[in-house]
Amino acid sequence: MITDDPGTPGDGHWEFNFGVSAEKRPGSQVSELPLIDLNYGIGDRLQLKYEVPYIRFSEDGTSSMSGFGNSAFGLKWRFFDAGENGLSMSVYPQLEFNNPGSSSDDKGLVEKGTVFVLPFQFEREVGGFTFISQIGREFHSDDDTYYYGCSVGHQVGEKVGLTVELAGAADTGLHRSQLIANIGLVLDLSESTAVMLSVGRELHNHEEPDATFIGYFGGQWRL
Repeated sequence: MITDDPGTPGDGHWEFNFGVSAEKRPGSQVSELPLIDLNYGIGDRLQLKYEVPYIRFSEDGTSSMSGFGNSAFGLKWRFFDAGENGLSMSVYPQLEFNNPGSSSDDKGLVEKGTVFVLPFQFEREVGGFTFISQIGREFHSDDDTYYYGCSVGHQVGEKVGLTVELAGAADTGLHRSQLIANIGLVLDLSESTAVMLSVGRELHNHEEPDATFIGYFGGQWRL
């Protein structure tokens, strides 16, 4: 899901996510094939992250373009944890930057330069439902962006989890905004392996035509 949670892999453990995503708008489509997300736990409350996608963009009437998306390094710190059924809170600073030697910024596939991301996550379980929220700010070279998300998850079976989500973003003046609705499914194949799927669409977008489809499919391995 777009809304992250305060969870970390645990001391000395790896979490590897490998997936594909797609976003379709009238006249254009962009996909991440693949999207690689690698996480490592330091102690019980810290997590190191590296993420990079390979992007393909196509527009009606033109040839497609592709290249590596921006890399992202991050450090998540769950600074408050009241236990299994209590409130958890984390901060997750991340640095996104153009890959050396990549021409994706010249092609318009990614934003040129470096972006600093500072989100906070909150999680609480109530009556078998897991409530997660996130709020943050992206610091760009020109105009910054605020973003937020909230989700509700529930185990509908011993190995199946279902989540619904609303996530959005806006510029600092709140003149341009977007809002996305998502539904996600997690299927645990074993203690260390899971399959993840989400589908959704934009409810509104003030900058470009609404995305009629947003999807993700991937696998997770915990070592």
